[in-house]
This record gives sequence, C-alpha cells and structure tokens, in this order.
Amino acid sequence: MRWGGAPARGQRFSQVFASSPADHGAMRALFITWAWNTHFYPMVPLGHALRAAGHEVMVASQPSFTSTITDAGLAALPVGPDIDMQGRVTAAYRNWRPTAPAHGAKGTSKAPRGRRTYQLAADCAEAMADEAMDFAHSWQPDVVVYEPMALLGPLMAAHLGVPAMRLLWGIDFSRAITLLGDELFGGLAERLGVDEFAPLGDVTLDSCPPRLQVPADDVTRQPLRYVPYNGPARLPAVLHRRPDRPRIAVTWGKTLLPIGLHDGTLGPRIVRALGRHDVDVVVATSADQRQHYTALPDNVSHVGPVPLDLLLPGCAAIIHHGGGGTTMTAMSHGVPQLLLPWIPDGVVTARQLQATGSGRHLPPQDLDDTALTDALEAFLADLPTYQDHAGRLGRENRALPTPSEVATLLAARLSGRTGPWAQVRSQPCTSRSPARCRNMTMDRISGGTR
Repeated sequence: MRWGGAPARGQRFSQVFASSPADHGAMRALFITWAWNTHFYPMVPLGHALRAAGHEVMVASQPSFTSTITDAGLAALPVGPDIDMQGRVTAAYRNWRPTAPAHGAKGTSKAPRGRRTYQLAADCAEAMADEAMDFAHSWQPDVVVYEPMALLGPLMAAHLGVPAMRLLWGIDFSRAITLLGDELFGGLAERLGVDEFAPLGDVTLDSCPPRLQVPADDVTRQPLRYVPYNGPARLPAVLHRRPDRPRIAVTWGKTLLPIGLHDGTLGPRIVRALGRHDVDVVVATSADQRQHYTALPDNVSHVGPVPLDLLLPGCAAIIHHGGGGTTMTAMSHGVPQLLLPWIPDGVVTARQLQATGSGRHLPPQDLDDTALTDALEAFLADLPTYQDHAGRLGRENRALPTPSEVATLLAARLSGRTGPWAQVRSQPCTSRSPARCRNMTMDRISGGTR
C-alpha cells in the first residue's frame, strides 16, 4: 500500500496540525519499539509520566511482545506479523568473538553484523507499517516516540506531520544507521510519501549524563533523567536487609546465552574467583542460566532474575556483561561497575563508562583464570576511588529533568503550536553540566532565564 505524501519537515511544526491536544482533551503519544525488553524498558517511565499527567499513550510493537507492554502497565498495539528476532540476532552473531566494535558511535554500520542488525530493523519496520499506519490515521497521535532501532517511528512521524522523538536506552551508538538509511529504508519511505529518512528524529530524549554520552554536533538533545524499569519486581528475602560486609552483584543479562555466545558468559568463573574474598556475592540471573552456577562458594547467593533496581541500592559494586540496561541502572544508583563486554554495543558502553572513572572495562577474550583473578583483585582494591566517581555520575543523572518534567515540557510545546520544541532546536543544551542542562530546559517551559 502507498500512503499519501508527507508534509515537508519545515512545515510540520507550524502548518500541519488541524487540532491541538486540547481539542481532544489530552495529548496522544504513540510509542514504537522493537520486540526486545531492553529496548522497551527505558520508555516505560516516560510513558507513565505522560499517563499520570492525563495524556494518552499507546505502545506499538509486534504481537508476541504484547504481554511485556501490558505487564509494564501501558496499552499495547500489536501490529504486523511477528519476526523471529532471537533467531535473526543469533544468526548475526554466530561464532562471534570480540575484537573491536563492529559499529561504534561514529563507526560504520556497513560491517557485516552491523548491516544485518539494521536490515532486521528495516524488516521490522516493513512488517509493522501497514497496520500501524491504519491505526495512526484513525487515532491521530500528536507525537511519535521511538527507541533507536524502531525506525518506523521517524517515518510515521514525517508522514503524519508530527514531531519524532528518539528515546535512547543508553549510549548513542546507533547513529551509524545514517550511513545505510536510504539503502535499507528508502522503499518504505517512498511508500509512506516521505522524501527524507531522518533516523535521528527531531529531538533525541537522552537519558545519559553528558559525561557518559558520546558527543555529537548533529543531534538535538533533550536531557531526561534515567529512571530504571527492569520489569515486574518482587524483592527476595535475602535482600530484605543490608549485608554486614560489601555486597557484589554479578549478572550476565538475558542475551548472550540465548543467542549462543556461551564463551562470553563469564559469570560462573567470576563467582568462583570471588569466593576467596571477604564479600557477599549475589548472583542475579535468569532461571535458564542457573545450571551454569554450580558448587557456589559459601559467600555466594543466587537470587534469580531479580530486577537490578531492587538489588543495586545495597551493593558496593556490580560485575556484568556491559548491557545497556544493566549499565544505566547501576549508573543511576551510583554503583561502580566492572564490565566484560562480549558484543560490540557493550564494548562501546564499557569504554564510555570507564572514561568517567566510574568503573573498569576488562576485555574478556582470552582471559585466563589468573588474569581474571588479578583483575578482580585490582578492581576491589580500587573500589573506593570507583565509588567516588560512580556517586558523582549518579548525582549528575539525578540533576537531569525527570520524566514528569519532560512530559510537561512536551505537552507545553505541542499545545503552543508555534513549533514543538522550537526553542530546544534553536538552543540545544551543549553544556557538560547536567544541572545546567536541566535549568536551561525548565527555563524554556516558562520562558525564563537563569
């Protein structure tokens, strides 16, 4: 199906709105996400903030992802046929061993695995497009909010003539899609009547403190405090009280084992090495990983897949695989991190975090037991220094505008109809100070200055 032509980008902000949010009682925000937990979870706090302010939120994704969305307390819009996401990612990383990132913040997405990842993004967008567009024409959203791989989002926003808000889940490594956008998304853009595919959207909702983020001159950012959501939560009994000695969390996410990267799952070796230290070790892993944690030392507890937002407040440090959600949750709690990333995204994340002084990036390939033990001992010996830097980074995150404040700003800009986020676009926050970014942002709501 070919839909009608889209308004030019310059027209979107002043001419294309037939009604304002006030005309139908609330702003309508259409969220779009891949069917992947760690892509969707960072969107949940803003979704709840908009709902709490009286606005309407709908989350579009593939049908198999519906229960994940509704379990988070948001309304789901299942669209298109399902795509075997895990199978496609597994194929892309078969026999993978880390060397250098296949795509970094400014790297090329034309590396084979990077290209396959963006091809999957294009296929997902194609699969969802028709049903999502049918719904959007009926529902008439005022804004489209999308995570970086849900690239149907900016195309739909351009077609509808509404702002496209790219909501990051962490380090902004996905900008490499700009190198392949026309090749992979040109056909869908033409079908939607969109002349220009702009994967970065109009504004990037950035939950990274500026020191942690990769700087980029071509991205208009709206700072947004990272508020962790790790899924439905239940506090295990072992976490009801704080330990008498330092507690170290060990987790290895939910990605590496399901896609066949068994060599990258170093958690069991780390746990055994920590058994000789005077610390409490808490292993937080999914049930299917439990079999790999056998003969646990006496100072180790396995608590299952507990959300890290509940675990980390009582932890002195966390050791993990470099996943975006794990890194950002630990950052928000000011917890030092030792990262042993196996896939390219994690390498970018680990390098950025190490640069803040909040943790250490330890390349995991060819890491024998002696080298691993030495690295763990060095990390624990330097923990006070890492804690100082991690605490500072956590405070920088808390200085950023909350989801509710950003929801207020978004509604204010849209209701004015003089150009949503026009002042943000003309005066992007370039300060490296989160508090300064927050003050500038909130000034723009009221029109004041500081």
